[in-house]
Amino acid sequence: MSGPVVFAFAVADGLVPVPGAAPYDVLARQLPRLLVAHLNGGADRGARFFPFLGPIDGKRAFLRPNVLFDPAVLAQVHKQPDVPLLSDGILRGNVLQWRVIDARTAEVRMTRELPFDARRPLEVLARLEFELKGQLGWEGRPLPVPSLAGEALGWFLVLKDELLRREANLVEPTPDPLRAARRCVELAGRDLEVQEVVGDFVAHLLRQKELRGECAKVLAPLALLVPDDVARLERLDALLLAAGDESTAATVACRAARLAPERPELVERAAAQAFRQGRYDDVREVVEAARRQGVASPAALAQLAAACDRSNDHATRTALVKELVGLDDLPVPVARLVVSFLLEEEQPALARTIVERALQKEPDHAMLHFELGRACLLLDDGSSATTALQRALQLGLQPVVAGQARRFLRLSSVQGLWAAQQLVEKAIAVADLGAALQVARALTRRVGRVAEAWFLYGLVLHKLGRDKRAERLLRRALRLDHESPDAHNRLGILLVASGRVAEGHELLQRAHLLAPADPSPLLHLAQACALLGRMADADAHVTAAENRGADPALVQAVRAEIHAGRA
Repeated sequence: MSGPVVFAFAVADGLVPVPGAAPYDVLARQLPRLLVAHLNGGADRGARFFPFLGPIDGKRAFLRPNVLFDPAVLAQVHKQPDVPLLSDGILRGNVLQWRVIDARTAEVRMTRELPFDARRPLEVLARLEFELKGQLGWEGRPLPVPSLAGEALGWFLVLKDELLRREANLVEPTPDPLRAARRCVELAGRDLEVQEVVGDFVAHLLRQKELRGECAKVLAPLALLVPDDVARLERLDALLLAAGDESTAATVACRAARLAPERPELVERAAAQAFRQGRYDDVREVVEAARRQGVASPAALAQLAAACDRSNDHATRTALVKELVGLDDLPVPVARLVVSFLLEEEQPALARTIVERALQKEPDHAMLHFELGRACLLLDDGSSATTALQRALQLGLQPVVAGQARRFLRLSSVQGLWAAQQLVEKAIAVADLGAALQVARALTRRVGRVAEAWFLYGLVLHKLGRDKRAERLLRRALRLDHESPDAHNRLGILLVASGRVAEGHELLQRAHLLAPADPSPLLHLAQACALLGRMADADAHVTAAENRGADPALVQAVRAEIHAGRA
């Protein structure tokens, strides 16, 4: 379909800028663009906008004609086939001189001189639309113009023009590219058209990898201004994530999920974003809303289980795991999480069944083989554990997990080592240190050069208060396995308590790097930092340990100790 070509308006020389209004050259482009949008009526009836482009000082830029071109020139430059009409005009301060031209004959069909006020530029739009539709024989009432007025309208048109300039790759250096977007949000952030154009402009900057932090600052206020519209909220969520503001993005995503709990992918995404921010109540709220409608997906239920785990709601976590186990076809990521919880709850047989079922779907999934190895260890099936762990390492694991896999592989490859470790840990748990010492001592005699045996021996001696001997044994464990997070952590604890805080701090840092999900090194790091006078780091480590599921009573005790030392 062919429609009219509407050219950018010319601007007469000598016009003085009007305070609170868009510049005349912006009006000269944006009024014709709005006219084209109204003519097309939200679809595409063939109307086209034609800005004048050309070199200025050797750079491609928008031209600013100061006179009307000869109609024959306009007929030659637009390059659109079968165009019926052309339209252009010139701004002369308080008058818009506008005309309609026959594209085939280059004859002027109509000329109008309309009153024009730069502070109320849209007042002429309905008249232009009416006249041009009449010339075309198109029916339909003029569309409503944007409801903006005053300074807000001025900045809105400036922002649209800056977006047009960037889309045409006519970027000009400016000290504050986001000024117009920021002013639009400040003056009329609730306006839906403002939200759309601000989003378009920020999206363009983000695609160009420009000003992520500044874009986030412009977008953040919209989280409170966007209406209850799921599509708009989803778009804002995506923009905030691209701009790096994950916290505000999670707020927006959860709001969208509350409005549409029947959409599994939206609920899953919102729950995942909230979980990454440690906002477990939000995870619970959005997933429970889906559960009430009977549409919570396995992925959403798993995310809720993980949130319950982090917030120490183990009863609900156990119930959710039981619910997930009863489902027929768990997605692989969900199966992995369920298996990890089952292993923690000492249900290795069920965990093995689920992980083997998941491996039928993804036989080359390294982490599934790792979890299978853990399950087989707990079932005292050392041969199967060795096979699974070797396969996991062959397929490739993250460095931290690979270290754990190698440790488990050593445990599975030495007859009785795993069982002995379990006996030592159970004896320590019931404060029977004498029994723990007997098992640990016998283990080192039997298995020789295995780091885990010497770590267990050193651990028991440390708990018995025999620090010098414990230190020697823990250092021996580290010589045998320099990537043992347990040995680093325990030796770090021992050294900090004996006054060698700096060396202990280094060992605890290494333990955290080797086992970043373990809250224990973080709590001991907090104590070491406090002793070194690094209070901000101490507080940060306690918070990080809390976010990783540390025992709340232990967290509270460490915080009290740090604050008491500060006082």
